Amino acid sequence: MALRTVSGDGDTATPSETSARLRPAQRILSATDAIERMTAKREGKRGCYAMFSSYLGGVVTDPALMTVPLDDHMVHRGHGVFDTCSLVNGRLYRLGIHIDRLLASATGARLEVPWSRDELIQMVADTAASSGARNGIVRYWLTAGPGGFSFMPAECEEPCFYCVVLDPMSFGAGGFDPMRDGFRETTVRDTPMKPPLLAQIKSNNYLLNVLTHLEAADGGGTFGIIVDDDGYIAEACVLNVCSISHAGVLVTPPFEGILHGTTMRRLLDLARSTLVPEGLLTGVEQRRLRADETRTGVELIMSGGDTHVFPVVEWDGAPIGDGEVGPVATRLHELIEAETAAGSGSPDDFIDVSYPR
Repeated sequence: MALRTVSGDGDTATPSETSARLRPAQRILSATDAIERMTAKREGKRGCYAMFSSYLGGVVTDPALMTVPLDDHMVHRGHGVFDTCSLVNGRLYRLGIHIDRLLASATGARLEVPWSRDELIQMVADTAASSGARNGIVRYWLTAGPGGFSFMPAECEEPCFYCVVLDPMSFGAGGFDPMRDGFRETTVRDTPMKPPLLAQIKSNNYLLNVLTHLEAADGGGTFGIIVDDDGYIAEACVLNVCSISHAGVLVTPPFEGILHGTTMRRLLDLARSTLVPEGLLTGVEQRRLRADETRTGVELIMSGGDTHVFPVVEWDGAPIGDGEVGPVATRLHELIEAETAAGSGSPDDFIDVSYPR
């Protein structure tokens, strides 16, 4: 039965007075109320320019509307995969290789993908065009889709593809420049590594990645460097790692059991094609890399996110090399920056976005 709400002086309370006294879970919000509140919550937040949702069948540019159904199995079961590329000067940088990895992740996660590779690329390019942004991060997900809250994907109504275009990420504060200042990192000891299957699938379950970062932050680091029980380097929380020896050899761990990093693969290509001929390196190797070998090297570099070349100048309180950003990291960063600025390469490496006129 309906209850009559009475104010303290015996008068009937107005709807606004009644709402003010209700606990949050007692308030039934209209669609207008919900959007107004979400708009207020999102005001002043880091920029998110556009979101495409196959579930909605279109793009939204109001951050208040950039939502995913709660019953999408990506949300409550982690049954979804994602990848990221960079938007640089109106071009999608290396989108093709990222879509290939997205599809490989989807296969590993046993996700149904009703779209072709070319269709996925087109949806990403169209979302970037709708955003109007010429520089930023583009992230996209393939999911089992909405349909229920059990663990069984058979209940999902349709697979979903989501894509967002957002501001570039910055690391550090107070004028911190990774290529000038370098990172100070710590070894992650207490957070377990992902099992190989999950390490090689970019799934939406990044809890261990987050815990790796938090453990690193507790010790004054940012990404953390994971060392396995046998003393070999694996990776950082969202980055691959390589070391430069006193003999001038760049060494990075094999991709078995860790993320198949697209940025590290590009750095290996650049190291072989440019740095070795220039004499800055004497060789390039992909093999198991001991932590103690790395500590005595001249440079330690983390990489990811297409354009991030992050030198590590200190590890567990001890300097790497002379404790300064080294020439290999500097040169690799220059090459990546020049490559993205020029926008020249294979069609998969640089896709021009057709912005509305």
